[in-house]
Amino acid sequence: MAISVRSWRSRAARAVAVTLVGAVVIGSVSQSVSAAPGEQRATLQSESTTQNVADGPGRQAATKQAAERTPPTTVTADGATCVGAEEATLDKVFVAVFDSFMPSIPAEHRGAARAAKRQVLADMHRMTISTTAVSMHPTQLGASDDAPMNTYRDPLSQWIVTQLMNVREGRAAQPIRVENLTLSQAVETAWLYFYLTAIIPLTFVKDTMPGLVSVGPVALGTLITLPITIGAAGLKLMYRQISDAIIGGCLVTMTPQERARAGKPEPGNFSSQVPAIIEDIAGQVMIAEPGTCPAIGDLPLKRIVARTSAYLQAIAPNARAARQIAAKQKELDAFMRQVRVPENLIPADPADFTTIETLLSYGLGAIPYVGGAITEIAIGIGHTIGEGKDLGKTVRLADLTVTKTMTAAYYAYALTTHFISVANDFAADALAPMTGGIDLLPRADGLINAPNTYGLVVYHNVLRSLCLAEDQQTGKAPATTRW
Repeated sequence: MAISVRSWRSRAARAVAVTLVGAVVIGSVSQSVSAAPGEQRATLQSESTTQNVADGPGRQAATKQAAERTPPTTVTADGATCVGAEEATLDKVFVAVFDSFMPSIPAEHRGAARAAKRQVLADMHRMTISTTAVSMHPTQLGASDDAPMNTYRDPLSQWIVTQLMNVREGRAAQPIRVENLTLSQAVETAWLYFYLTAIIPLTFVKDTMPGLVSVGPVALGTLITLPITIGAAGLKLMYRQISDAIIGGCLVTMTPQERARAGKPEPGNFSSQVPAIIEDIAGQVMIAEPGTCPAIGDLPLKRIVARTSAYLQAIAPNARAARQIAAKQKELDAFMRQVRVPENLIPADPADFTTIETLLSYGLGAIPYVGGAITEIAIGIGHTIGEGKDLGKTVRLADLTVTKTMTAAYYAYALTTHFISVANDFAADALAPMTGGIDLLPRADGLINAPNTYGLVVYHNVLRSLCLAEDQQTGKAPATTRW
């Protein structure tokens, strides 16, 4: 079917407008990074309590954090200020980027371009998504710069924490207009879906690749998948830099009324009810803060055992069952008090590695048979020694922290997977003569280690990001739990 020149120009202009949306992140990040150091960390005035979240503890924490930072400079008489990605909405960023390109568009096409711009803005206003589909930066959740969530987060754990805070503060599954999404929300959400649809599948491909033939000390399969390994690591580092760089910068100018809708959902819900168990969990946790609300990962095992026992007794079907649970708790408490473990022999968590140690871990991981869990354990113990800790020091099992326990579980699982992988390599070597000396046996590393990488590690990051609401302010365990 024939298309008129006018129609074609209109569609072309609209395509240009849509393409500019993709340039929003790049242009904004470039502007943020090039800003002066003081401007990069400048954030909101106290009125920014309306910026990202509904009224609740998260907003109060965000307001307090904003008050401690340098306020933005007022640039217009109506109180408009230059804001960072935590407040800059997608429609405002789109307009700013689009208008910057307008002078380079030929004069005869500018009318169609403006029409396309209006259409895109109308589409952004009309479209809504659920808050369940959105992930948020720790700053938007009210975390301070020193909050452990800033360090211990991955796309999955960050999304989980975001949803728990949404449930806690009454924002679960609420609709939010695309125009009201902040640039930070868009970046975090885009990275989440890219991680799920590209990084994880490519990692599985890498871990499944057969060795094929040996090229010196390294298998050809390893060399083929090396770009995936380096690329995934590089993308993760780049995302973290972008994620933090655009927070607190100066990207677009917004009035107080425009800032009031930034990141704010509309009334109503996409789903009718949040599962009771999720509501119960969300009601008990908050964003961890050093000194005022210690992370669950820093709590001793005896505290976790006591809370778990109290919960099980509360839901026990009868008094007899409750007494049996209490008796088992006493037995477990006695066992944990008697057993002592050398806590510093548990290697440091890979999340605590320095940049050099992380790069070393990647490099040594390619060594046949010993690369991976074994080299990571060696680096982890070296990290502990470098901190001057006594490897012979022992503590009661009851006093061992949740983080130390989960780190030990991580390494135990990784070591088990490593030995399975080595056995897989030996099996492949034995079968190679039958296939002309070529190793064609797929590896099972990725599948076997998935519960560790995408299960235990994610759960551990969640526990290091959250604290028990009952511990807020005092930072000490209360005499009794909610049960």
